[in-house]
Amino acid sequence: MKTANTQKVFKAFAEKTTKMAKSILRSKGKNASGNLEDSIGYNLKVYPSGALELQFKAAEYATFVDKGVSGTKRKFNTDYEYTTKQPPSNVIDKWVVRKGIKAGRDDKGRFIKRKSLVFAIARSIKLYGIEPTNFFTRAFNFAYKKLPVDVARAYAQDYVKFLRTVTGKI
Repeated sequence: MKTANTQKVFKAFAEKTTKMAKSILRSKGKNASGNLEDSIGYNLKVYPSGALELQFKAAEYATFVDKGVSGTKRKFNTDYEYTTKQPPSNVIDKWVVRKGIKAGRDDKGRFIKRKSLVFAIARSIKLYGIEPTNFFTRAFNFAYKKLPVDVARAYAQDYVKFLRTVTGKI
């Protein structure tokens, strides 16, 4: 059975979800390099039987940005938490450079090296965590509300077309 209408519905759902997720990510200011936004997408696979498989994809760290990570001092409603390790300094260093954050001076007027600034930021993330953005969760849930009705209609149209084809051959 051909599922052209159902495919269109799933494709529209996936495009709406990814577009909204990218928009929320930008509005929350969580897109320093643009890599996370660029990585958001989907794969829609159509099997010969007519079955459909939809998978969303994103960079590995997207889950942490979406769901958040609890720190050792501040907790969020998430499955992820820092317990013993803190974020890698090399990743934080690249982020500091992209954001243009300059190392300043401490309370005594001494210059703070970038390496010390990076360590302080990484330590702060370990202590206070990463606040959830729900950029993908919100986009998915919003687009999903309408999906069951749309899929039912599209599948019905595909099935009617299938029945006409089959009964016409008898």
